[in-house]
Amino acid sequence: MENKITVPKPCNENWNSMSPNKNGRFCGSCSKTVVDFTKMTTTEIQNYFVENSGKENICGHFKSTQIETEIRNV
Repeated sequence: MENKITVPKPCNENWNSMSPNKNGRFCGSCSKTVVDFTKMTTTEIQNYFVENSGKENICGHFKSTQIETEIRNV
């Protein structure tokens, strides 16, 4: 089964104002890490979602070319 990367509720917070951390940046407004997917391949993104399935919503920073990319469920 294929899924697409979508951003149903885009965040209005400024990425550059967030504090860098291991996986991306920390958003003080929602107290969550926003994962930096911009340097990941489609396979790496897919693996991240598989490894983190069942956790609360994942916040992520994507390149515009990554949005609507199809990823395979494993």
